Amino acid sequence: MHVSFFSYSSEWQLNGFVGQGFIAADDTQFVVGEDDTSFNITEAAFAVSWKPMEHIRIASALSYRQWGSLAEGGANFDYLFVEYSHQVGDGILGIRGGLFKNETGFYSSTRDVPFTRPSIMLPQSIYSDYFRDAQLHIEGGDLFGMHQIWNGAIDWHVSVGKVDVTEDLDRNVMGSEKLGCFGSERYYSGDIEFQNDNLRFGLTYYDAEVSYHPYEETYYPGDIRLKNWVVSGQLRYWILEFTAEYMTGDRLINGLVFPPMADEFVDSGIGYYLDFRAYLPHEVELFVRFDKHIDDKDDADGKEFEATTGLPAYFSYTDDWTLGARWFLNSDWLLAAEFHWVEGASWVTPIVAPDPSKQSKHWSMFALQLSYRFQW
Repeated sequence: MHVSFFSYSSEWQLNGFVGQGFIAADDTQFVVGEDDTSFNITEAAFAVSWKPMEHIRIASALSYRQWGSLAEGGANFDYLFVEYSHQVGDGILGIRGGLFKNETGFYSSTRDVPFTRPSIMLPQSIYSDYFRDAQLHIEGGDLFGMHQIWNGAIDWHVSVGKVDVTEDLDRNVMGSEKLGCFGSERYYSGDIEFQNDNLRFGLTYYDAEVSYHPYEETYYPGDIRLKNWVVSGQLRYWILEFTAEYMTGDRLINGLVFPPMADEFVDSGIGYYLDFRAYLPHEVELFVRFDKHIDDKDDADGKEFEATTGLPAYFSYTDDWTLGARWFLNSDWLLAAEFHWVEGASWVTPIVAPDPSKQSKHWSMFALQLSYRFQW
């Protein structure tokens, strides 16, 4: 469900946040690169929303994100769109056009805001950091609606356009932006969610495609296409919350590592996570989460992958146990910490050319982040 920064009660809304983190990792270069630690975990955004008339809204956010080796620091538009909405009965029907964020699962549209995501590192089985550029930012149009029903609300989106990619995708997938570049291609999706005080359910389908243009003969021109379904559910009772999301679909690859005349490579992967959370006194959250990803559901242990590629089987799957805590010091400050015990490396970069000498089967990661938000 789209969670907006903004209120419709004022013509102008201005707000933002800044967050600084630290990550330490053992037996991996994921996020930290060649070092065991990284302080290059910085996020910031300044957002503005303007309603020049009753049904029209213009919204924009300028963001900065440096996420270790996965994202180089730089300022970019997080979204920039014009929106028309109109009240229909007890609900809203609207359309927006421009640059906006997709609605996959519970957290995609707000994944870069520390206060609206459930942890520092989101479950990589659903919200992969290495492929975020090929899914997150969409240039196009979004038809949406919200309707009151069953003591809750149904929220839906239908989006079409093309993905907005950067050089981060080149490095994370291929290993270096010097080898070639990915280009923006088509994107379309549908998302529907229901939410009330105790329950939240969602269903998303998306089809995202990026093309690849090599700079040298090491790889071939081609494209990557993702066609995925995501089913989401959440139950809240007393101080407890249970969240689960499941993704299944196909990854289709033409070219890149295969000659142009070769058959299209298709693998059908699955990913899911289970998150148990307790909301304690003094605005403290504790959670434990299990996150699982398999590149090919017909090769869950990776033996066929190893026989075909010569790489260790653990590069085809990942099991991640996470223990974490979040503490809202007050309404504006958030301190978060988490520890990951991981087996496997299916979402460790670079995806196309993994290096067993730099990535172990069993590895761990600790993350810490302090964030501050403001609003006028």
